[in-house]
Amino acid sequence: SRQHLCNVAAGWLWQRHTTCAGKLAFFRAHGSLRAKMPPKMMKLEIEEIDNDASVSMTWSIDPSGTMRHKGSGLKVSTDTGITFEGQEYRLSPEDIELDTSSHLGAGACGVVQKGVIKKTGVAVAVKTVKVDDKGKREQLLNEIRGLVQAEGCPHLVQWYAGFVSKRTNAVHVALEFMDLGSLADLKKRLHGQGVPPSHLACITSQIMKGLDHLHDRKLLHRDIKPENILHNRLGQVKLTDFGIAKDLDTTLAMAGTFVGTVTYMSPERCLGQDYSLASDIWSVGMVIYELATGKYPFADISTIPILFEHLCDKPEPRLDASFPPELCDFVAACLTRDVAKRQDTPHLCRHAFVGPCAGAQEELAALFASLA
Repeated sequence: SRQHLCNVAAGWLWQRHTTCAGKLAFFRAHGSLRAKMPPKMMKLEIEEIDNDASVSMTWSIDPSGTMRHKGSGLKVSTDTGITFEGQEYRLSPEDIELDTSSHLGAGACGVVQKGVIKKTGVAVAVKTVKVDDKGKREQLLNEIRGLVQAEGCPHLVQWYAGFVSKRTNAVHVALEFMDLGSLADLKKRLHGQGVPPSHLACITSQIMKGLDHLHDRKLLHRDIKPENILHNRLGQVKLTDFGIAKDLDTTLAMAGTFVGTVTYMSPERCLGQDYSLASDIWSVGMVIYELATGKYPFADISTIPILFEHLCDKPEPRLDASFPPELCDFVAACLTRDVAKRQDTPHLCRHAFVGPCAGAQEELAALFASLA
């Protein structure tokens, strides 16, 4: 199942020169790999390796506990909260009433709980990030960079500010609260049924507009999946979790590394090629296929080697003729193995499948309400 694959990790990192045929031969020869893995593996996530001095990230911590990232100017302080690109995004611990009994989820960067801004009564999702190691600090930097780039886009989760706990030094980031959870939660409420195509068109349109906002700013999401797409009772759908998002220039300067959730990874990423804007598009196609059918495209595959073989060698997933042709074409445009032929966000935002959904947000809100 998809969940099983999400909880499996692989202990290899592709050499850049390894051929496609060589990798597939490796998979076929190692069908029993899963049985040899330690029992408590997390999802496929291999630590990024800096291979160029230009992308090496340097942190300093002064005696007061204030952390500074020399490359970006990010500052995290118990006194001033979060400062990025010269602007302060500050709340104090006293500004937010945190519901410690709630657990909204966990992302690439930390755990999330519900809270309320006391002065306004606005509900927020508070992400708590422990920055006690370099990897966590890098994810925080990526998260803040993504949130700043997302500001003003109605299809990306917004943020209010942040504060640092003087007791634990953990960083708390107050985010826009989406009251119905993720599209993974929506899928569960549908009990194996797909989202009706007319409603799926509105969902897809909002996803693509959010992704287009990121791609227009040369920012890759790199972990698009149902769990990282949120929805609310207003019929709004928004991308979230920028904890492993990366600036395109930085990404292209780095060696190919696995970061993200393997089950939504593009074929080129499985083969160790660089991230690109097109890699996000493949992930979108996988999500839309899953929402349309109620089933992950490779749900019957139980091992990562076989999954990778299907991604790299077998025909791409396609919807059958029972679905509207516009929806089938949209999925095919995303799930094209040849990166050069995979469509980009400007084209997909104008696709015939998502074009007619103007004004459909109210109907989508009604569907969400009926399932909540």
